[in-house]
Amino acid sequence: MTKIPKRKYEKIDDAEIDLVLQCNDSHEFYERYREVFPTRKKGIESISKIWKRRNEFQKKKQVPDQTHEPGLPDAHELEDLLRTQNRILVEMSAVVNEQLMVCKSILNHFQNIDRSPHAHSGKSEEPKVADNKNPVKKIAVEKTSDIMIGS
Repeated sequence: MTKIPKRKYEKIDDAEIDLVLQCNDSHEFYERYREVFPTRKKGIESISKIWKRRNEFQKKKQVPDQTHEPGLPDAHELEDLLRTQNRILVEMSAVVNEQLMVCKSILNHFQNIDRSPHAHSGKSEEPKVADNKNPVKKIAVEKTSDIMIGS
């Protein structure tokens, strides 16, 4: 006769998992388990196995809580917000580049007008040079000559 494989773990429902997570020690869990589930005929070994899996249940319950904290949007909302933000930044960048091109063309236009001989009253004027009482002195680099040693 073939032996039927036994489950490694018994089926534990959500109410039992919630009760495990609410208790601080195994003694408290055992007492509360007997109060909450008086009709279940589980022995102390089955209840202690549930308690031993407490860390596993905590990890499973915390995973959804860590990904979505209250007050923060979920991952899909964040993706949508970032996509919208990037689109707005691209549009702003295009507008700023266009404004820079317009400013450059205006600046070039005014520079060309100032350089042209017909800029002011039809006469070409010499640019005024500021009168400096002390002219700028040019610094000459001294030429070094070879030292000749003779006899």
